[in-house]
Amino acid sequence: MANEHLFATRIVELEKYAYDNPVVIGGFVGPGFVGLISASYLVEQMGLHQVAHVSSQHIPPVAVFVGGKLRHPFRIYRSKNGKLVLIMCEVPIDSEGLYEISSVLLNWFVEQVHLKELVILDGFPVQDIPSNRETHYVASEKRSAELEMHGLDKARSALIGGVGGSILSECLSRGVEGLSLITQASVNLPDPGAVLAMIQTLNSVYKLEVGTEVLEKNVAQLNKELSAVAEQYGKLVAESNQDQSMQHKTTMYG
Repeated sequence: MANEHLFATRIVELEKYAYDNPVVIGGFVGPGFVGLISASYLVEQMGLHQVAHVSSQHIPPVAVFVGGKLRHPFRIYRSKNGKLVLIMCEVPIDSEGLYEISSVLLNWFVEQVHLKELVILDGFPVQDIPSNRETHYVASEKRSAELEMHGLDKARSALIGGVGGSILSECLSRGVEGLSLITQASVNLPDPGAVLAMIQTLNSVYKLEVGTEVLEKNVAQLNKELSAVAEQYGKLVAESNQDQSMQHKTTMYG
């Protein structure tokens, strides 16, 4: 019995807290790490406190050092007023354990937390920094009209995998309102603009009022650096073309 408890997937609560029909936000490993970085930014900017972690044999046995403390990789946070719950995990989960972990999480969310809805933050992979970034949603018809009022477009098609996709699938099975917010994210370059777009969307939809000054500065600095790189590249191309032209003339008239 002791060994069964050791390997069983379960929610380990630090202590009991009250919840007020919260929105649950999830950020996990994915394209551009948009979901994970956005979740980390929310924890820092909103002062969220860890209230639990997920223990499972399907989660790699590692510890992460964040906020000056060693922590479990799959953590659950709560806002002071109990209206927001955030889940995040810095490591990929064994695919064989996705259903079990998602099922345990939904049991807890429904029976203990009494969630209002669940939203997964994700990225759509692109090669370069998008010049015109778009944020899309995947949701039920019931939620579509409200989300479009916030300037979001419904994704034409999307495949949401990993932990986030498994949790959304479990939401479907149980009739729990679940949705995903997806923004373009470069997989080749640092892309703070993707996180900024996600936080701005969350602020608009859920009235979080999370400050974005840090992200805006990062985006401005990155754009400045990329512009400098592009300028240098342009000069190199121009010089290379000039050299080739001179060589061509020398060949013709030499």
